[in-house]
Amino acid sequence: MTLIYRIRRSDAGPLEGKAPAALLLHGWGGDEGSMAIFETAFGPGWWLVRPRAPYPLPQGGYAWYPSLAEGKPDPGALSWSLAQLILLLDELPHRFPIEPRRWLLVGFSQGGAMAALLALRAPERIAGLAVFSGFLPESPRLPWSPALSGLPVFVAHGLDDPLVPVERARQLCQQFHFSGAETTCVEYAGGHKTGVEAWRAFQTWLRRIDLARS
Repeated sequence: MTLIYRIRRSDAGPLEGKAPAALLLHGWGGDEGSMAIFETAFGPGWWLVRPRAPYPLPQGGYAWYPSLAEGKPDPGALSWSLAQLILLLDELPHRFPIEPRRWLLVGFSQGGAMAALLALRAPERIAGLAVFSGFLPESPRLPWSPALSGLPVFVAHGLDDPLVPVERARQLCQQFHFSGAETTCVEYAGGHKTGVEAWRAFQTWLRRIDLARS
């Protein structure tokens, strides 16, 4: 396994059987510490995994893929990162008591893009998806898919985001909705960050899907 990651339990109590896990994916220029704040949304009964993206940036931090002309992702780097994340989903349940088909993906910005693509590439492992200030780096048409039918999807985006226009989040919501997912889409006043309104909506959504007790 190549990716560096941190993993911990959301509580220190006894664990009976296997539990769901949340994969928390940071954005461009971040690292495995950037998503620590998201761990505070989770109650007991979760494994929390924060991987570091593989591509170091000159200014510091890491990226899941470098961009080519016009902001398009490097396809080779994108595919490699996706393959490494799928490997992580496959291998961690062999090392920890994680239920292999109850992963919740949570991503911010470029990490949100990776989370969305990962849900499309490995839907049989995914039980939920949350994207903050994110987008689809590729824009495939997503027809209705039995594998995505009923998948809980949460998308939150600032109306004044200068880096990722809100239209890209709306496109993501629409595509997952048409694919059969149960989408919750939140827009809020603000830029390229997670606002209070989005955070509260995420906590409500997380309690509603309640993977830790399903």
